Amino acid sequence: MRLPLFLLLSWSALAAEPAPFSHKTHAGLNLPCLFCHKTAASAERATFPEWKTCRTCHTEKAEQPIPSRRVYKLPDFVFFSHARHKMECAACHGDVKAQAKLEPHRSTKMAACVDCHKEHSATVVCNACHELGQ
Repeated sequence: MRLPLFLLLSWSALAAEPAPFSHKTHAGLNLPCLFCHKTAASAERATFPEWKTCRTCHTEKAEQPIPSRRVYKLPDFVFFSHARHKMECAACHGDVKAQAKLEPHRSTKMAACVDCHKEHSATVVCNACHELGQ
């Protein structure tokens, strides 16, 4: 008798977890990236949307955590600013609207960054991206 109760409790706990966010599911709305990621063009980080942004469409839902995870993780001594890069989001993030689960589109290895900087005639001076004291 304990096993079925355990399974029922486990299933209900899983059911309470929010589904991962899917850009693909929302693609039909044709929202610009900046609608949800408001600071992507003006700050270092793009940030995840606030619940009130979701409430624009999801008016019937109670406030809940927005399932999110970082796609790119850089070492602490590397500085990346979305605002300084002034590129289309798809250049680094790929066709986000076709992805149900976001995956890295470009490498974040130093060689890939240097190649991109050279391709776009951007600086390759070390302290542009690195804190040299670390």
